Amino acid sequence: MSIWGLAALGGLVGLDATAFPQVMISRPLIAGTLTGLLFGAPAEGAMLGAILEIFDLGILPVGAARYPDSGTATVAAVAAYAGVPQHALDPGVLLLAVIFGLAWESVTGTSTVWLRRLNERLVLATQRWHGQPGRSLERLHLTSMLIDFVRAAALAVGGALLGSLLLKFAAGRWLFGSEVVAAALAVTAAAVMGALISVLGGWRERRRALLLGIACGTLLLLLR
Repeated sequence: MSIWGLAALGGLVGLDATAFPQVMISRPLIAGTLTGLLFGAPAEGAMLGAILEIFDLGILPVGAARYPDSGTATVAAVAAYAGVPQHALDPGVLLLAVIFGLAWESVTGTSTVWLRRLNERLVLATQRWHGQPGRSLERLHLTSMLIDFVRAAALAVGGALLGSLLLKFAAGRWLFGSEVVAAALAVTAAAVMGALISVLGGWRERRRALLLGIACGTLLLLLR
């Protein structure tokens, strides 16, 4: 997988979050799966993307709210995880990749704030132009999209390189066993999903789905 392909995917995922075309490839589950396919590791990409998706379900990118660019961070995390092939689907490395992805979301989120402020300056500069306002608006729109694409592409590639180095360094020094890590991931994901009940309509609206999930989970444990 070339660095240019990774940059192209990261840029498209970053654009999809708000600018264009908003076809949901910026969701961590989709972004992770696509990145995994590019690296020949679709299962790893889908697994990591699904875990990061759980953490981001409660984030609503509405209006001027600050929110992380989770899709770009997922691309970086999956690419970094794919750079440690000898630990494919290893729970310890998977947990480290999840931690890195969540941490990188703070970087990508900060970059979106900077982009908004830059767009404000571009709009103010455009207002002083004379002549054809339609052409000025079109150029402004395309310029902002190009900057957003470059931003996301750079963060995807930079995050992948940094994350790969960190995962390779930490993987050999991980002290916890696979069962402990898998349990930690499961408990954390369940806790986050439980916290989302109020966002998804509350206990009264979702009690059947929650009880069915508990029953299915218990049944799977009993059948092991």
